[in-house]
This record gives sequence, structure tokens and C-alpha cells, in this order.
Amino acid sequence: MSVGWDASHGEFLIEDYYYFSKLKRMAKNEGIEIYQEDDFKKLGEHDVIVFNYPEEKFRSWEIRKISNWLKKGKRIVFATYYGNMDSTAENINKVLTKLEIPIRINGDVVVDLENNAGDMMFPICKYKTYKVVMPCASSLTTNNNALIISETGLTHPNGYRSPVVGAMYKDKGEIIVLGTCVFWDNYSLELLDNKILALDILRC
Repeated sequence: MSVGWDASHGEFLIEDYYYFSKLKRMAKNEGIEIYQEDDFKKLGEHDVIVFNYPEEKFRSWEIRKISNWLKKGKRIVFATYYGNMDSTAENINKVLTKLEIPIRINGDVVVDLENNAGDMMFPICKYKTYKVVMPCASSLTTNNNALIISETGLTHPNGYRSPVVGAMYKDKGEIIVLGTCVFWDNYSLELLDNKILALDILRC
């Protein structure tokens, strides 16, 4: 199993030891090799493709490549941050719109005043039967594709309750959209069941 981690759109990089060394080491121990790719075209050589906080816009030919990868059964992972920081939500939403994927990232932040990991912007969320921490997350708009939900949280500033913070769309391949890109960094990976979530995302 191999994962291509994009480095061509200003993302947080898997080779950044301070932030992601634990994730890379854990994945390797589970038989998952993560490769940081500066060449966009090389991403297609991998089973799973990760865009972790893409600050730069996707070009039309890149979106066509992503579409082709999905048709070949690959898993594509997009992760953003709260408040459309650095236009990452906007950049991802453009791809989702072009591909007609029924998921959108909202330019808000999910907070939970009671069910959190020490801070209201670190909401404890439900993933399957697990509890995971999704720090500094945007909410997602989707129908029937929810993967991770902040059951007792709400969005700021709109106040929508029980927001979705992770979603998956399945066709020939799969697209996973995550409202936060830091749930699997060296700090958050150790919280609750975040390791399980991270490995599940990297496997297909």
C-alpha cells in the first residue's frame, strides 16, 4: 500500500519531522509507505493521494487528472482548516464542484463548549464507534456522505448544531474531505482514537 502526499500546492508536508514524523512512522509500521511528491503527475502511481491543506489553486489539467484517478479506483483525500485559511477550502471546493461531488467545505469553525479535548476548538467527534479530536475544523455540507460528526458541537458564527467535519463520497474511487488538516499531526495523533482514524484514511 502506498500513499502519495502532494507537495505541489503549498501543503503541509509529510517530511516535516516536527509535524508529521509520528504519522509517517506509524503508517510504515502498518505496511503503508507515504511518499512526498513534488511532481503532481507522480501522485497517480499511488493507491491513496493526499492533499493536506492545498494553498495553491488546482489547474484544469490537474482536476482532470484527479477525475481520472477516481475512475481508476483510487482514494483522494482533501484536508482543510477553519475559516477558509489561505483559501484552502475555496481551492478544494473548486475541485469538488468541477467533479460534481456533493460535498462542500464551509468557511466557518466548529466549536464545542463541553465535549472537547481541553479547548472548545478541539471538539470530540464521532467516527464510526470511535471518538476522535478534530481541532480547528470547518464544517462540511453534504447529504448522506457524513463520515465524522461533532454531535454536540456547533458552527461559528452561524450556530448550526451537530456539524459534519468529515465526509466520504464513493463511486469507482473514493473522495474523503476533512474539515481539518491537523487531526493527524504529532500532537493530535496521540488524542483518543485519532490513530485509528488516520490509518483508516490512509488504507483503501
